Amino acid sequence: MAGVLHAQAWKVYPYTPEGSLISFPVDEGWHSSEDIEWWYIAGHLEGSTSGTPYSFMLTYFYYPKDTLGFSFDGFRILNVANELTGRFHTETMVLNYADLATDHLHIDARLLNLVNEYWFHKEEEGGTLIPFEYELSATAGANSISLSTISRKAPLIPGGDGLFNQGAHSYTYYYSLTESLVEGTLTFEGSSEAVTGTAWIDRQYGSFNPHTEEKYEWFFLQLSNGMDLNIWNLFTAENQLPDDSAYRHISVYVDDATQYTTHDFELERLSWAVMPLSGNVYAQSWRLSSEINQVDLIISTLHHNSEVRLPFDFFEGPTSVSGSINGSPVSGQGFAELLKTYDDPQLEITRPGKEWNENFPIVWELQNPDDGRALLFDLAYSTSGEEPWTSIVSQSSDTLFYWNDHPFENGDSCWFRVLGYTADEILKGSAVSSGFTRYSDEYTSTNRSISRIDKPSLQVLYPNPAGDRIWLPWSGEGDREYRIMDLSGRLLLKGTAGRGGIDIHVLESGVYLFRLDESEHSSVQQFIKK
Repeated sequence: MAGVLHAQAWKVYPYTPEGSLISFPVDEGWHSSEDIEWWYIAGHLEGSTSGTPYSFMLTYFYYPKDTLGFSFDGFRILNVANELTGRFHTETMVLNYADLATDHLHIDARLLNLVNEYWFHKEEEGGTLIPFEYELSATAGANSISLSTISRKAPLIPGGDGLFNQGAHSYTYYYSLTESLVEGTLTFEGSSEAVTGTAWIDRQYGSFNPHTEEKYEWFFLQLSNGMDLNIWNLFTAENQLPDDSAYRHISVYVDDATQYTTHDFELERLSWAVMPLSGNVYAQSWRLSSEINQVDLIISTLHHNSEVRLPFDFFEGPTSVSGSINGSPVSGQGFAELLKTYDDPQLEITRPGKEWNENFPIVWELQNPDDGRALLFDLAYSTSGEEPWTSIVSQSSDTLFYWNDHPFENGDSCWFRVLGYTADEILKGSAVSSGFTRYSDEYTSTNRSISRIDKPSLQVLYPNPAGDRIWLPWSGEGDREYRIMDLSGRLLLKGTAGRGGIDIHVLESGVYLFRLDESEHSSVQQFIKK
């Protein structure tokens, strides 16, 4: 492969893309002033003899630590997998760097088990670096790779300059080489053969630490129309997905002359899987959509066992891609790196209390909201609090329900049960009301089973629809705690409210639930934000 593609203007060193803070080859090397740095390559290979499809991922971290009295410069992760059978092998090994160049890519690593590995630039006679061409070799037991790569496309520089905020407190310098031709040898479970294929190279250095900072879902996609996508979606500690470029962005390679970065996209999780060893749950398929270039893609992992356990748990595996760009069909391949795990929903039925009728909703609350986990709800009732449960409504996306066609007469009692689950039913949870509820046709919002002088007297939020502020006409004394949720139960705002208004300018247009809490009492209303 050597010697091809040298006609492109970017295939010359030194090279600095216009507007970029990243220059080549110097920023391919180690940055001693940064907290953490890593060199990443992953790709898809095919055995030249067997035709077997393989995937691999190799990452070197510079992250010095003292462990058990020993000092290490960082660690290496090597994954190899048979994409046909799903057999997956991973090894993480601490290391010291015998050589880690600061002016170009030259990694000479000595692992704890005394294995020597390398990743460095190819050189012409006389030591001149060949731009964006590399040799690498790594070994993990009965599995190894020895590969040569040639980058086919200009570097993808996120945001144009390669520097962006990542999460609440971190920054990162970043670039990608989105498609490299690969050839060499792969040894899988002790059997070696020549391989060819393609790879993606990522470089990142700065203050963002994937172990301690916000958890994320990351993807690279290589599409059949020549476009390549680098996708980041970070979650806050509260499992929210802020509409903010520090938490969500796509960098897109269109061609050597056209790249762009945007945080205007949606990533909908469609299915999940439980890992066979750890029991961790990760998303496993997604729908990606963006108005820019009319992106509409389905991303799916090939197998559900590609979890790395050291130095922390995360999923790293190949994906398939299908869908359309600007209305034209595309297919593709890629990788997913998933540090975000998911939990079963925890639910609580918060209303009704001891009495109820059809004028008031049955309300349940999600105790562990998660923006990445869309839920459906089944509501049922029982006259005994045990089986059998009779369905009231199924597959609802709301967290409240007005039951108008119930069978009860005055004085009848029942218990309520709610089930919450993802569409594939991998994640699910349930809750039963804490006691029976008596149907009373005389029950009103001020006629409650617990009589208190200071019971809340929220009547009607106004205006409704609202602009940037809502008001509470009430007669109670002091402040009360309020929560504003979307119809899936996700908490958006909370605080204390008195007689004044509540600022809601941060909410997007839509329908919301307003809940006012005090002791045993709560009031829930829907309102519309214009």
